[in-house]
Amino acid sequence: MSVMDEKIIDFAGLEKSEESRKSLVLSIFDHLAWGEETDDVHLLMLQNKINDYLRFIEGGEIHENFKPDTYERIVIRVIAKYSFSSDCINFLNMSREVINDAGFELEWEVSSDTDESDNSQ
Repeated sequence: MSVMDEKIIDFAGLEKSEESRKSLVLSIFDHLAWGEETDDVHLLMLQNKINDYLRFIEGGEIHENFKPDTYERIVIRVIAKYSFSSDCINFLNMSREVINDAGFELEWEVSSDTDESDNSQ
């Protein structure tokens, strides 16, 4: 499963933070490279995937798999194979504001051998 698979949650699991807060983390796996010619399509796929996750949360489907008393916060985490483009970083920053206003969190990271991290934290 990946950013290309619409209406599917790539991975969901409970995670305990350093502050001992339990988080429900919904991960999006993005294996696609960023490039000028493909950025628009790639950004649209990522936007659609994030919207699918928000529908999953806000529509209550999340409670079919995870009871609300098992976590304190919900995090949508984008895990990319390649470094994000500047347009993508701008999109993620704007999306984070909207998602935070809805009561959830958005994080992103690059997971690679070179450890190129563009983490939002």
